[in-house]
Amino acid sequence: MNPYAYPAPGYYPPAQQYHPHPAPFYAPGYPTQLPPPTTNRSAKYPSLHHILAVDSTTLKIDIRQKPRAGINASTFYAYAGIYAMAIPTYHIRLISKAFPWSIEIKSTTPITCEAVWDALHSALQENIADSEWGMLAGEKKLRETIEKAAKKRGQPDADKALKRIDWLGVATIFRGLEKVEDFQKIRLLPGSDPVAETWVVKMSD
Repeated sequence: MNPYAYPAPGYYPPAQQYHPHPAPFYAPGYPTQLPPPTTNRSAKYPSLHHILAVDSTTLKIDIRQKPRAGINASTFYAYAGIYAMAIPTYHIRLISKAFPWSIEIKSTTPITCEAVWDALHSALQENIADSEWGMLAGEKKLRETIEKAAKKRGQPDADKALKRIDWLGVATIFRGLEKVEDFQKIRLLPGSDPVAETWVVKMSD
């Protein structure tokens, strides 16, 4: 089941900004043009590291957990510090058909795979705002999905707050990033600036 639905026409929740810890400095002479696909690059999205690309990643990350806990340790440390993009990138925007928020990842150093994982996890741990819940007054099915997920998630620690992760219901598995040009155009808030590296987050159960 895909719980994604915009609460009301014209509603655009505020973007979540994430500022990762500085990544290791990259050496001068790092390529400024897109290299050909390699074992570290997706064939469909050669600008993106294969561990993040929906067509090539082997990871299935339950985004309810922190990436360090949800990813096998050897795999995590093998890829955490690797640049997310083939060309050093300092601003990435994440959007999704599974949730209505946009996530802004900004850094003074090249964004890494770990920064992408952490940004997604952190953004979805935010509480659902009162105004966001109010927009769901006419969305009974989605409200029930959120409340059911929150109840299940909060059982171990008695956390009763509704969180953004609950919006996804059971579809909490991060399957990778992809480009969906038509959706990206529709999703861009009128009057706001587009971000070149805008990627669509794919989730599943």
